[in-house]
Amino acid sequence: MVLVVTLAVLALALTGVFWGLSLFLQGYLYSGPATRLPLRALTAGLAVSCFLTLWTFVNTRAESENKYGTFFEFNPTGAKEIKEFDAVRFGVASKEEKTVSFKLQPGTKAHKFVDTEGQEFKLADAGGGYITVALMVPGPDGKKSRFDAVMEGKVYSTENKLFQEKGGSRYLEGDPPKQVFAPNTGALILAMGLNILMFVVWFLACWPILQYLPGHALGIALVFGLLTMVILMPLLFKLNKPKPAAVAMSQVAN
Repeated sequence: MVLVVTLAVLALALTGVFWGLSLFLQGYLYSGPATRLPLRALTAGLAVSCFLTLWTFVNTRAESENKYGTFFEFNPTGAKEIKEFDAVRFGVASKEEKTVSFKLQPGTKAHKFVDTEGQEFKLADAGGGYITVALMVPGPDGKKSRFDAVMEGKVYSTENKLFQEKGGSRYLEGDPPKQVFAPNTGALILAMGLNILMFVVWFLACWPILQYLPGHALGIALVFGLLTMVILMPLLFKLNKPKPAAVAMSQVAN
């Protein structure tokens, strides 16, 4: 529903922008505005708004935040859900490491991992007895990979929620851990393609539809494309981001 409202508002706003801007610019640059300008402005507004809404949908429904975002904030990673892991705990008093196994508890709306005694996973003991310094996650072959907590400065703390794969590029967030994230070439190509295509859509809206000369259309597309990337898309991504409850239900369904 939010996406439908987004499309309608964008189409209305962009139609007004194209119409008003073209009345002024084309009257100044050329002998007069293009013929049937209201219809052209509506067509251009619909073209750009449909693309921006599609981009919003693709990015906000991806498994990781800003997987297909703008050049300034995109994070093209793939994600794989985990169902079990070993927590490596560092005893504050004993100065020793202890490993505890956890498995995903079935039938819960949100990710909840418990050990063999039914205790839920926590990054640290409330009393300061231990701190989770690493997570051991099994792969498809059963071999476990170690993900070390990224320290703040040179110390571990209860805020060490990011875990980086030892000797690798994968990572996960451990509060609680849900997915292992890894750089994804396909996601990178799609993210870059969406960013580039956005400029192309703006250019096509200005050139063949609104009848600007190619040079002028390119200049307008660059200006409005950059404004779209810096201001409009981050706002659209934020407004259309699914609510946590919807995300949790989706994960249960999967």
